[in-house]
Amino acid sequence: MSLEVIEIVEDDQSQARLLDQILRQASFRTNVAFDGPSGIQDVWRIKPSLVMVDDNLPGLTGREMCTRLRQDPSTRNIPIIVLSGFSSEERRAEAFDCGADDYIAKPYTATELLARVRAILRRARHTPAQEDDLAEDLELVETLYVAVYREKKLTLSAQEWKSLRRLASTPGMAVPREELNALLWGDDPLLHHSELDRCIEQLNHKLSDGSTAPACIKVVSGGFRLTAPDS
Repeated sequence: MSLEVIEIVEDDQSQARLLDQILRQASFRTNVAFDGPSGIQDVWRIKPSLVMVDDNLPGLTGREMCTRLRQDPSTRNIPIIVLSGFSSEERRAEAFDCGADDYIAKPYTATELLARVRAILRRARHTPAQEDDLAEDLELVETLYVAVYREKKLTLSAQEWKSLRRLASTPGMAVPREELNALLWGDDPLLHHSELDRCIEQLNHKLSDGSTAPACIKVVSGGFRLTAPDS
């Protein structure tokens, strides 16, 4: 039995039992809650290795749970997978913007679910907790998922933070798409092209403060490049 505890927050009891069974058969320990308020209390109390939360919960939605957990210093680094009956790009983007590390649309297979769980846990084990000064105009604070750019604080998702950190470590140089995919999703065999494109698009939007200024992150052949914005 793994020492890692996974918190399941799912109001559909049959779905909760199925998820609990899949994870326990894979040798994970689990704790189950059936609504948002109970789930977030469990997370604060147990400090699990991973939270799997349904998007449409009574009392507190999955996205609201993400926001609350990311705001709390004691839980902001716990990985979160959002489960949802909606597969739209808009709903997925909203979950990532609220701080989710992954998003799985129902129905899902046990194989896909466990692959994503293991990938998330591997990344969590190897994420360093430190601050880095990467450029004169850019300061990243990893534990907070916050970037300070030209004296403005930008709140980022985990994927946005990791992407920006990598791009900023070699400004002006192209970073291959495959490298960013591996950084964000490990050896997950599933394709994440659309998620990566959306991540870069959101980063550019935040770096430009929502203006129509030219993008700081340029799309180049096979990847992306961080450049100084045009004057």
